[in-house]
Amino acid sequence: MMNSLISSYICLFFLLVSTTTALSGLDKEVMGRRQALLSTAAGALVIPLNAFADVVEDGKYEFRDRKSNKNALVREDYYYMMGKTPPRALQNALRIDDPSFNSFGSCQTQADGSASNSCTYVSLKQRIPAYSKYAYNIGLGAKEFVMLKGVLQECKTNPGAWSQAATFVETLPSTPPPPPVDALLKMVLFASSVLTSPNYSGPSKELLVARFYVNEASFATEEIAAAIEAKDAKRALAAWEFGKDSWNSYFQIVNDKISPKMGDKFDLIA
Repeated sequence: MMNSLISSYICLFFLLVSTTTALSGLDKEVMGRRQALLSTAAGALVIPLNAFADVVEDGKYEFRDRKSNKNALVREDYYYMMGKTPPRALQNALRIDDPSFNSFGSCQTQADGSASNSCTYVSLKQRIPAYSKYAYNIGLGAKEFVMLKGVLQECKTNPGAWSQAATFVETLPSTPPPPPVDALLKMVLFASSVLTSPNYSGPSKELLVARFYVNEASFATEEIAAAIEAKDAKRALAAWEFGKDSWNSYFQIVNDKISPKMGDKFDLIA
């Protein structure tokens, strides 16, 4: 009986050893797979960062890494909320698919865009004061942004023009910001006023896209300022073109809400 018990212990011992060895091999295999996955992931992270540097150098700023809008003028825009970016330049009126109330008081989408949308309707009583408050400064910012292009072109042959170019985009201590910079925040506030309905608590698609293009215009302004500091005319002009697309896309959205009773629509930048 004793011999039988000893034999059983010996069998159990060898079983535990073989199981431990198998698990050890499995752990090594799993760790090997994890290291391979981490190496692959690390490599995948490096490639886009280098690629973003290239596209920024080529003036394709729409493909840059936005870093989750960490440095954006207003973080909650269409890109941040939806994870997608609208086109660099909005060529046509924005397609409306925001919700509308039905007869039961619920919001639903009107595919054909017919009739009045009570969910997103903004009254003239709300829009007129906003236009009176912000339109002049926005228009002035756009006009000076146009003037900036001529100065940047002059910088290619006249080094003395760099100091003049800086006055369009750089804010000095204890002085008001230049019009193209001052207009940016007012563009956000104006869009919020004319694109936000008191009947619907959430931000409309139009508002989120308008904010996106203001953020793009803000980035362009910062990029122009950096190019001016580096005295890089090619980079500055590329950033200006990007900014022009952003300003015009914003105007495409808000102009649709400006009626003759409010005033003139914003002129697109040529």
